[in-house]
Amino acid sequence: MSATPVVAPPKEESGLSRFFNLSKRGSNLRTEFIAGLTTFVTMSYIIFVNTSIMQAAGLDAVALVIGTIFAAVIPTLFMGLWADLPWALAPGLGYNALFAFTVVQSNHFPVGAALALVFLDGLAFTLIAAGPWRERIVMGIPLNLKLAAGAGIGLFIAFIGMNNADFISISLSNAPVVKAFGGGPLNAVGNVSLARLNDPVVIVALIGIIITAVLLAYRVRAALLLSILATTATAYITGFIRPDTQATLGVTTQINGISSFVGWPDFGRFIAKGVGRIDFGALFSGNIASSAIILFFLTFLITDMMDSLGTFSGLASKLGILDEQGNFPRSGRALLVDAAAGMWGPLTGNATIATFIESAAGVGEGGKTGLTSVFTALLFLVALFFVPFVGLVPAVATAPVLIVVGFLMVEPIVKVNFTDVTEGIPAFLALLTMPLTYSIADGMFMGITSFVVLKVTTGRIKEISLIMWVFAALLILAKVLNAVAP
Repeated sequence: MSATPVVAPPKEESGLSRFFNLSKRGSNLRTEFIAGLTTFVTMSYIIFVNTSIMQAAGLDAVALVIGTIFAAVIPTLFMGLWADLPWALAPGLGYNALFAFTVVQSNHFPVGAALALVFLDGLAFTLIAAGPWRERIVMGIPLNLKLAAGAGIGLFIAFIGMNNADFISISLSNAPVVKAFGGGPLNAVGNVSLARLNDPVVIVALIGIIITAVLLAYRVRAALLLSILATTATAYITGFIRPDTQATLGVTTQINGISSFVGWPDFGRFIAKGVGRIDFGALFSGNIASSAIILFFLTFLITDMMDSLGTFSGLASKLGILDEQGNFPRSGRALLVDAAAGMWGPLTGNATIATFIESAAGVGEGGKTGLTSVFTALLFLVALFFVPFVGLVPAVATAPVLIVVGFLMVEPIVKVNFTDVTEGIPAFLALLTMPLTYSIADGMFMGITSFVVLKVTTGRIKEISLIMWVFAALLILAKVLNAVAP
């Protein structure tokens, strides 16, 4: 008589495993942790880059670092615990540039008013995301304009990086060579040229671009973060060898042991200079032109919606949950988290929060559930204790990353249908206008209005969606009000 085989009792699952149904979804705690770590490492460059950009709006650096971390932690936790998806959120590139350089610097919005405008954008997006019409609005925007907008923002970000790297010089009549735009638009006529290569900032930035490109070529997961660290080291080594270049490079030799790298977060400074900066009174005081409010509100809203839906489609496809109609499980919750994060961002002293396409790195490591996002959020919290180190990173170390991120964002332009003039020219105008005017808003205006005009004048009026009529009318109204303003 054969012996009865002994069957091992099923392994007891932990509470986390049961909550996220890890075994049922083909995952485990170790895999989810590695995926969360991968996502964090891949997107943690935003702590450095967002701080560098938003400082141009006059915000405090320490408050920005802490605010950037909290801006990522809370919505990422919601994406994991409520939407149960392995995606992470943080302040979005492009939105912070629009906020700092166009809204605050060029159009002289008080920071509190600009944050209030971003909050209203998040509120409007949340109301749209909660309603049944969200798909209609996004589908009403032509695909070619969506592609061009993303690519144009990429060029804009790259241009900011080139400016921070001192790559561009402008020779003015009867004036010395000056740094391009000086952080904002330069309203003068002159010759644009490549900067002289004996500038230490230019040399360090070029080394940084090479480092970044090589790391990306070898598909190193943390390529952008590692390039920031390597370029920072290059800047400090240069400053040590040539002390006369320290001020130009933005580095210092005043490093006081471990406390210069690790320390307890200065929450008092964050509360005093980061939280509570929203000022609705300043926004509607009458000191800011209604045309500017309309223009920038629509720009934030349109680009936020397009970016969210495009990112969701790419991430859901990577995760293998996207159906033929473009839907995926818990998509409504995911969109609500992304939209509501737009209101959370300005509460932390930041511009719009976005779901990061870098989340695909964690998915590629096997992350399948919201537990991946929970681990990513917890790792961002750990980063709070490295705020002093972030303060040591000079602008020249983040400039190469901005340039390369711009390159990565330009890729969709190859999908634009340039053979159809009524589609290609609006896309081209949007793409061209954003970097040249230092304004995403002006790029959206040129793209949307020229699309409507060309479709009407060529007898293809039926190809204009209702939402495009509405957006074009409001954008034109904003420009008319601006033209007639005293």
